[in-house]
Amino acid sequence: MRHHRFPSSRDTPPPQSHSGGDAPPGVRRLGSALEPAPSAADVHELRDLLGWLRQRLRGEHTVRACVLTVETAGPDSHLLLLGEAQASLSHDPPGLKVRLDAPELNRIRAERGADFDPADLVNRTVEVQLRTGLRQRFGRGAGVQAKLMSLLSLGQIPLEAELERERTLQRLRLEGGRFGPDNWVEPEDLHHIALVVSEHSEARRDVEHVLQPLEAAGILYLHRVFAAFEGAGAERSLTAALARVTSLHAEYGLSATLVCRGGGPIEAFRPLNSYAVARAATADRLPNLIVGLGHAGTPRTALNAVAARSEPTPTAAAMLVRHLIERTGLRAERALAAFDAAIEEDLGAAGRIALARATTAFDAALQDLVTAAEARLRQLDLAVEQSLLSELSAATSRIARKEPGADPVEVGPLDDTEDDVLLSKALALVIAADTGFIVTRAQDLSAGLPLLLQFPDGAVPVRVEPFTSTTH
Repeated sequence: MRHHRFPSSRDTPPPQSHSGGDAPPGVRRLGSALEPAPSAADVHELRDLLGWLRQRLRGEHTVRACVLTVETAGPDSHLLLLGEAQASLSHDPPGLKVRLDAPELNRIRAERGADFDPADLVNRTVEVQLRTGLRQRFGRGAGVQAKLMSLLSLGQIPLEAELERERTLQRLRLEGGRFGPDNWVEPEDLHHIALVVSEHSEARRDVEHVLQPLEAAGILYLHRVFAAFEGAGAERSLTAALARVTSLHAEYGLSATLVCRGGGPIEAFRPLNSYAVARAATADRLPNLIVGLGHAGTPRTALNAVAARSEPTPTAAAMLVRHLIERTGLRAERALAAFDAAIEEDLGAAGRIALARATTAFDAALQDLVTAAEARLRQLDLAVEQSLLSELSAATSRIARKEPGADPVEVGPLDDTEDDVLLSKALALVIAADTGFIVTRAQDLSAGLPLLLQFPDGAVPVRVEPFTSTTH
């Protein structure tokens, strides 16, 4: 075997950075037609390039990948083909061949048991520590060599399950099916809820333990639809159960649908990755689908991706429904409080308006009574006045009839010795007999005017006579 002497990394300048990635000295990136041709000083020997690559590839790395194939390469020696850890539908995914020699295999068997078989790694995700370098393959040129030093962790998810899930979801996307969290519409009032569950399972008991008190109180009605989640007929049973839920939604208008099952081996969840089951659970058929599958460590299935809400356990799915009902009750309490406040405000405003109207009506009625009373008093005053005038007229007529030839009473001027105060007390009123008006001035009197003198002890009719004074 020939050995080549390569310059150390200290003798080789660091590679220059290009837009297409690192390139060794003297190597031009392909496709860069505009770059100038390298000069003679930039050209290096092939062994220099190989030495540079050897330095770049040498090292230990921790890698997460999926084991695609395992081949026997000799006694207790195997070749593992590593691919992407995440399931990919790409036709040409990247891969790397790794050698597992006897010493490393014995170390893994000492950690994981003597019955460990590298063939069990196929289609499993692994975390491994690799040692890489450049290998000179005579007749085929240089290549990358990788050696598996230790197995750090081993996943439990077969690659086929992830690929089946991705194929199902990709098919649903191509068909334009509606699924996922974007289709969640929080119901205002949860009442009819469907539960798809195995009849004799822990998942059913967990869900009913949370929701039965609400069902007993009449807050919700739980439609139980039983299905098989494992076995040869699981896919057909689940599809029929979801079709039954679709008919229940058409009949009752379901607020939500629960699909729950407990934990188990990874292979037991494969029916939930099937296209028929995922398509029957899309939002067009089952609005507000809530799934609670397995436990916190259970991998996601196609049904988890299709559901509007995905919870880690059946109990968590039931608690979500309970919280939704509690929020509905809280909204109802707030609405009732706002309604009561609105009624109180409306009644208060109506009461104030009614009181104002009653006060106004009372004032108007009182004013009407005052006006009517004043009108009635004026009528009574007029009646009294007319009665008084009638009596005066009758009294005057009687006096005139009894004494037709009687001489009129002449009133002379008062003497100086008479008391004016006594006169003012004696004569109370002078009333015109024909009109009933009270005479207050002498100039208002005319000759022949009949008068009525009202004294404290009675009335005396008189007539005004012309007065002539005689001088001596």
